[in-house]
Amino acid sequence: MTLVALLGLGPVAALPPATLASPTARHEGLNQQEGMNMGGNDPRKATTIQTTSAKLGGVADAVMVRYLNLPWGPQTFGYIENGGNQFYSLRTWPIAHLTLKTRAKFFGRDFEPGDYVLTLVPKGLAPRMGMQVRSFQPSGNGGTFLVPGNVFTETPNGPIVASRPVEFKPGAPQSDAMRISLTSKKNMVEMTINYGDRSFTETLTMVKVK
Repeated sequence: MTLVALLGLGPVAALPPATLASPTARHEGLNQQEGMNMGGNDPRKATTIQTTSAKLGGVADAVMVRYLNLPWGPQTFGYIENGGNQFYSLRTWPIAHLTLKTRAKFFGRDFEPGDYVLTLVPKGLAPRMGMQVRSFQPSGNGGTFLVPGNVFTETPNGPIVASRPVEFKPGAPQSDAMRISLTSKKNMVEMTINYGDRSFTETLTMVKVK
């Protein structure tokens, strides 16, 4: 099944979910190779793996998210949100590694314990900017696809188990880099992804075992 079919938003000429464009477009004045050559002078090279976790249904650290503190500015994110012919518009972006210790429901379906990739899909690869959830198997205990300093990490292979359009709304506290927070509430966890002054929130709810 194609990504477009999973999103359920109608026909569109789409590329495979993990399609990579040639890195010739500019990243707010820098392309990929230039960023590598600049080393410590490039803010993208200073990105590190951040970790946050939350309790769900009495299980400590039941929801854990690892992500890179990506220094995306409004222009870069605009390429993903609005589409176009820039490098950032022509590939998917795996922004977070989600690990579940217990069953949880989000994106309209139940998820078993395991490891998942949260990936932004630019408008153009789908009718609207969306997010897909892929199941994947890390290499080794505690392994992850994330690499410190590598903001161009490729989307890991794995089946797409959920996908839908997403919208980042204004009004969030200002952040100079992407930030993901988890807030535990009764039988649920709120996951908020924040960049700049905009955010997207998704709720993960406990699934009772029958």
